[in-house]
Amino acid sequence: MLNKLFNKRIKDQKAKEVMVRHVITLSPTENLWKTQNTMSRYRIKKVVVTQNKKHPIGIVTLKDIIKFLISDKTDRDLDEIPISEAMTTKLVIADKNGTIIECAKTMTTNNVSSLIIVEDDDDKNYNLAGLITSTDFANFFSENCIGFASVKDHMSQPIFVISIKESLSTAAQIMSDKRVSRLIVIDQDNHNKLAGIISETDVSRTIPVYKSRTIRSVYENIELLFGSKLKPDFIEPSLVRIRDIMTPNPITTEKDADLAEAAKIMVKHGISGLPVIESSVNVEKPIGIISKFDIIKALSTQEGEDDLAE
Repeated sequence: MLNKLFNKRIKDQKAKEVMVRHVITLSPTENLWKTQNTMSRYRIKKVVVTQNKKHPIGIVTLKDIIKFLISDKTDRDLDEIPISEAMTTKLVIADKNGTIIECAKTMTTNNVSSLIIVEDDDDKNYNLAGLITSTDFANFFSENCIGFASVKDHMSQPIFVISIKESLSTAAQIMSDKRVSRLIVIDQDNHNKLAGIISETDVSRTIPVYKSRTIRSVYENIELLFGSKLKPDFIEPSLVRIRDIMTPNPITTEKDADLAEAAKIMVKHGISGLPVIESSVNVEKPIGIISKFDIIKALSTQEGEDDLAE
């Protein structure tokens, strides 16, 4: 168990001490092309939508964009779709003076990987003060929670897998339906061996292709001339498969590894999840996945010094 000094640090740490203060924001009048370009430029997975750059009115994530594009039946390019159509308006917020344990519980309860941090202004309205993400929690955990728990205590099971031969649209649909951010890629021709991992970030890199009217026109005419397939709901270049965009040979961890070490690896390499593998007869079999969100859930179970101290 954690010592009292550590427990006190957990109990007393405030959101304002962990949050990111410089938050990337967009106005509700911007479009999805600008949103996707902003995410790519700053290497982020979410953008807060504000009025007057102060008052948060929405948030849009990569998952929101992917889900919207799967369901959108209109013939529009990304720059014709306002951000307001894809953003989430039911915001999950917390006061900057709240504790990180309270923040972790709020995020876990609402199943979100980021929390908008607010502060009151002189007119008793709340303004954007910062943002806490799963990366911030993973970084905190890696520095302060060594020896707290093992990976097996908090890894997610069952895992969602996909064949290396599957199409990209299938991966996007599974992520949307199962509300997950990554899939384990297996090679069915090699005893279901771990082949790679595909994340919503990988899928997002192809978004401009899916909503480009020019590219869709070329693809559809090829189908018309050389095939008889019906027009699919989710257009994709026929050559794009999981193997083309997945991360091969992903960084992995084992079930008995220190959870803080797993968090450290994720932060260091800029990734949000690690396959948990079990080795047998020269084959690494994925048995679970540990993610930054699992780190949040681990922190959310802590009640403070009285419950943790020996």
